Amino acid sequence: MNARAIAAWSVACIGIALFTTNPAYKALVLAAAFTTLAATAGVRRMRRLLIGVGFVAAFDVLLNFVSAHLGRTVLFALPDWIPALGGPYTLEALAFGASGGVTIAAAIFAAAPFSLLLQPHEVMDALPDALSRTGIAIAASMNLVPSVATSFAEVSEAQRLRGWRPRGPRSWAEVVVPVVLTSAESSIQLAESMEARGFGGGPRTAFEKAPLDSKDWLLIGASGLAVLGFVILHGVGWAPDWYAYPLLTLPVIQAPAVVACLLLFTPVLIWRRRT
Repeated sequence: MNARAIAAWSVACIGIALFTTNPAYKALVLAAAFTTLAATAGVRRMRRLLIGVGFVAAFDVLLNFVSAHLGRTVLFALPDWIPALGGPYTLEALAFGASGGVTIAAAIFAAAPFSLLLQPHEVMDALPDALSRTGIAIAASMNLVPSVATSFAEVSEAQRLRGWRPRGPRSWAEVVVPVVLTSAESSIQLAESMEARGFGGGPRTAFEKAPLDSKDWLLIGASGLAVLGFVILHGVGWAPDWYAYPLLTLPVIQAPAVVACLLLFTPVLIWRRRT
């Protein structure tokens, strides 16, 4: 898997998901991203990601349903004197929130291959030289999360061996403080190692860059064709948008736009499972 090909596919998925307001096409992008991750990374490795995406999407749906008192199909209403919560609760607000939740889920799943399928140095090498420092920051941040999780597990186990038991929020300070100090020490060591290796003293070099093979070019071409085709179809009216307000209607689906979205399933055919 070439990181540049993955980036092209991710940008195509996110671009289509954000470009249209039609939830049907957003759902196709979500299905393509989820199927790609399930086929390459496996559902077991996606467990935490699924929980996080489900929580964020559900929060977006609930937030729009509670805050947007718009639409004609009123499900129920609360007294207006209740601060922030008073007013009608409509089916249109619920549907629009669900569409936003699908957008968020599609964008997260489209960007997930960078952390689930690639090593940090592969992400860094995929960026152009002008963004080399940005790539290093991204690579360091990708390493930070698993290292903090490992440190948290080690400190918790060590504290339990010393007789520590959780007795409320305050007791967790005995675990959180060592984890923070360990993370800060690791960051200082990383900075010293980068300085010792001449970081910032010259242009970035690489031992070997992964070349783009025929499958990578196929994916880049399919991703570009999907975005370009969808934008053109939207411009000529064959990929119509959808509006939840003022009265909820079913989204209009056009076959050419569906075909453009189906091009995003290309990785399922050419990527192999990667542990």
